[in-house]
Amino acid sequence: MLAKNLAEKTYQPPTGGRDLLPLDVVQKRWIEDRLEAVFHRWGYHRIITSTVETMDTLMAGGAIERLEVIELQLAQAGDQRLGLRPELTASIARAAVTRLASVTYPQRLYYNANVFRRSAQGSQGGQQEYHQAGIELLGSSGLMADAETVLLLSDCLSAVSLSGAKLVLGEAALTYSLLSAFPDGIRETVRRQIAALDQVALEGLGLPDDLQTLALRLMNLRGAPNAVFAELATFDLTSAQSAIVERLKGLIELLETERHRGVSVPAIVLDLSLIPPFDYYTGIV
Repeated sequence: MLAKNLAEKTYQPPTGGRDLLPLDVVQKRWIEDRLEAVFHRWGYHRIITSTVETMDTLMAGGAIERLEVIELQLAQAGDQRLGLRPELTASIARAAVTRLASVTYPQRLYYNANVFRRSAQGSQGGQQEYHQAGIELLGSSGLMADAETVLLLSDCLSAVSLSGAKLVLGEAALTYSLLSAFPDGIRETVRRQIAALDQVALEGLGLPDDLQTLALRLMNLRGAPNAVFAELATFDLTSAQSAIVERLKGLIELLETERHRGVSVPAIVLDLSLIPPFDYYTGIV
């Protein structure tokens, strides 16, 4: 009777929220159990950070835009501006600096938590709460760290029986470096349109012919690794950009070697238009 009365009063979840019913929970736990088994097998340990963070932490020094964060209005917060985390990396970085400064690195951490992001502009009642699992490899970089991350992801796909999956890889440092050819006043707009694969918007920016050609080339710079590397060879790359390309080639070669050894590695698509919404990425994405 109570459920009927509540339904009649049209009680609904808050805008952007979502209830998980028992079957949803069973399915969610099935996935989580298998992912956590993979994380443990690779030597990762779980970290749980606060759902509520200061806005300074959540905006990661400007890498995350203010509009991405759902800010809280709390009378007892004093002078602190607080918000709900839109992702976990900034919170884990904060915990690493304040609580893990004296530990031995590298640190292998994983998370399984909910995150909150504003609905897309113009969306009415769009989802704002998501469940996210992932890893953070702190204090390690370079080819072997990249390979560990990709091979762990491949292991996760196998663990949840996602056969026939393709792994789309970008290289944020290379993409951002290529975008440096655009003037400061227009670069961010170009970045957003490339990330959205919006050719019409790109062509409507009124860019000089050479920059418009570059923007369209960047937007379409995806495909089989060999094809993308062949296209990159036609760019006038700096020595720093060439070094990134060589490291990316090394990663692809290492993954191919692992595949030939019998390791389950999905088909790889390189996509240099793949630009994450948060600006703190400096390597593979």
